[in-house]
Amino acid sequence: MKHIVRAAFVAAGLGILINFAYDFHNPLAFYDNNARTVYFAGFILMVFAALSMKSVLSYKTTSKIDYAPKNEEVKTSGLTIAIITLFLVAPMFDQPERFAICECQWIRWIGCLFLIDAITFFTWSSWVFGKAFYRNDDKPSELKLISHGPYAVIRHPRFLGLISWSFATALVFNNIAALLLAVIITWIVGMKAHDEEIFMELEFGDQWLAYKKQTYRFIPFIY
Repeated sequence: MKHIVRAAFVAAGLGILINFAYDFHNPLAFYDNNARTVYFAGFILMVFAALSMKSVLSYKTTSKIDYAPKNEEVKTSGLTIAIITLFLVAPMFDQPERFAICECQWIRWIGCLFLIDAITFFTWSSWVFGKAFYRNDDKPSELKLISHGPYAVIRHPRFLGLISWSFATALVFNNIAALLLAVIITWIVGMKAHDEEIFMELEFGDQWLAYKKQTYRFIPFIY
């Protein structure tokens, strides 16, 4: 129950923050646009769903190998900073003339479609991943290869959800600055996915190589 309450507080706090980032003097103006309102509801749902699943937050795994990717701390810190900056910058510069991607409203609704993809893959894969490794005794679980749920088709569905969210945010708020940050997030996520695949190959060998041939990194049937 505690993790559900915590998830509710975090989601509410982020909701208030994004409203004030949009317009500090009139935060309710955020909802003047229907696409922004839909984005807000979807984003809060995604945050709450991810944080309210205890199994996602409380698992530990053990590995047979000792692998440390190059510049892992830099990549993780850079990704965190980029995500936070995108979350704050996007509503601050919602379609001023010098930042707009285009002078149109339909691009916001395309962003909402990206958000559906983000919610689906991020929450679904988080649930599957957490369920596979969560233990009530808080001891580490043995690392294993997950190949069901979204992982049956995509090797990094949580990363795909994060990428989709970043582009959804840029499009819903219709500004170039946010779009640039979305590209940076995608670049960093791509490097982290590459590091993860090296680790998985070292850990599982031929089992991973066989799984890799049957799946796609991010986009089904394309890449």
